[in-house]
Amino acid sequence: MLASIEVNKPGLAKVRRLAGLGLDHEFAARISVDATTVSRVLTGKSAPGARFIAGCVEAFGADCFTDLFVVVPDDENPAA
Repeated sequence: MLASIEVNKPGLAKVRRLAGLGLDHEFAARISVDATTVSRVLTGKSAPGARFIAGCVEAFGADCFTDLFVVVPDDENPAA
């Protein structure tokens, strides 16, 4: 069974607030992706890709992974 990774929006909001990254372009710069990528991921138009995920882990530490993301089995993901 495969799975997908989705953004944990409440957790991401908390991490951003604690890091003082209120604006999407500030967050994008911190994780080294374009602001348009952040916008697409946060609105659900795109799934978080490897660069987005790796940037978050690098910026906030691996311990924050479960605060930032949720792993959704394909049988629970209607888009799959």
